[in-house]
Amino acid sequence: MTTSDKFLSELINRLGQEYVSVDSLEKLVYAHDFAALPKFVKLLFNTTPDVIVRPKATEHVTEIMKLANEYKIPVIPRGSATWGFGGTVPVKGGIILDLTGLNRIIHLDEKNGLLTVECGVVWEDVIRFLRKTCWELPTYPSSALSSTVGGWAATGGIGYGSLKYGPFVKNVVKVTAVLPDGRVIVVDDNSDPSLSQLFGSEGILCVFTELTLKMIPKNEAEMPFMANFSNFANALMAAQEVLRLTRPHSLVLRTFGFVRTKDYVESDAYFFGCFNDNKRDVYEQYLKLDSIVNRYRGYLVPEDEARREWEERFYTLRIKKWGPSILGNEFIIPVHKILDMVRYCWQLGNQAHLDVEVEVIFISKDEALMFPLFLCDERKPIRYLMSAAIAKKVLDVAIKVGGRPYGYGLWNFPFMEIAEPEKKGELERMKSTLDPQNLLNPGKTIGAEVTLGLPLPGKLYSTFMDGVWVLRKVI
Repeated sequence: MTTSDKFLSELINRLGQEYVSVDSLEKLVYAHDFAALPKFVKLLFNTTPDVIVRPKATEHVTEIMKLANEYKIPVIPRGSATWGFGGTVPVKGGIILDLTGLNRIIHLDEKNGLLTVECGVVWEDVIRFLRKTCWELPTYPSSALSSTVGGWAATGGIGYGSLKYGPFVKNVVKVTAVLPDGRVIVVDDNSDPSLSQLFGSEGILCVFTELTLKMIPKNEAEMPFMANFSNFANALMAAQEVLRLTRPHSLVLRTFGFVRTKDYVESDAYFFGCFNDNKRDVYEQYLKLDSIVNRYRGYLVPEDEARREWEERFYTLRIKKWGPSILGNEFIIPVHKILDMVRYCWQLGNQAHLDVEVEVIFISKDEALMFPLFLCDERKPIRYLMSAAIAKKVLDVAIKVGGRPYGYGLWNFPFMEIAEPEKKGELERMKSTLDPQNLLNPGKTIGAEVTLGLPLPGKLYSTFMDGVWVLRKVI
């Protein structure tokens, strides 16, 4: 019996056959995340897992991690895989830890507004559950229809509501986490490691299994809004004025292709969002909004259209069918640099002959989360590969103007040294302490490894992508 056979046998003995799969077709499904992989990736990395495990409890995760340490087998945590930067893709085989089975809503503390859930519960289910209560979520991701609570904690936690209530980590009381050696810890703001150290660590330091979230009382009034503008510059200036003079729950700015998906939009840019407060404050803020929009030569759409846009806020990627694939990136950028970045994205799209769509989610008066999306076609593999470098080109400039990637995963790992060297140093220190065998989600975030276990230098990867961009011009 080989080592892998022994491991599989012991895994089944500890958990049960129903929690373990080695089906070849299932493995192919887990060999990628939301984003399509260029074929050259499979030459560098072993993206196909050796086994898929679907735990149903924290105790199962503990057993899996202990066994993985004993046999020195990599473990890759995975939720719904809606984050397209390779964070849940194996790089040298190993165990896929599918956490979507930990999907219970455990308890709502009605008195204090605290909700405890398992990591694999989908945000939409949480939103639906809270409709029957006097509480609601302060913040949630733009991918709430399919993404998991634990996945968002691992990948940054910035989205709708962050403008008014802060990032996800500020709205969490405590979490239960399994460390790479199988130990179970309870983490809060004062523990070591703390919530802020583990949130956004992209699955390389721990596996979140339970989270206790802060709720907010349901507001008396909610008023969605939407404003159209004849040009992006005016829309942006109006949005900045809205940030300064009002208190929206969320404010989202869109341009180019997003506009053309709306049969009721006749503009070059628009923004939408929502006010939530008591009735009087909401009304007063809406009056201020109306004045701002008029000042910048825009116009507010009727309430029913604004509400329809707000209710469809989770469908950002419906434009994907135009591609039928997309390339892009996500980064946090100073608000005063948004116009320059949008113009640069348009320039890149023209150079690559790709349609460009841009979404900006404001997360404070000074910063915004920007999503440039380039429509392409993965069915044309050479063209798709040549265009893939566009994601790097965008980040190069975003970092130069003071921005930083929203996440790193496998595709953005070279940028951490440039954009956030202190964060990288802290993650490397914690990784060596908590995971000395480098078994939990290896080859991600702070450095990549190719199939043979050799490190992939960030500069080499960056040089290769720059070469691909140049080659695109002659093919």
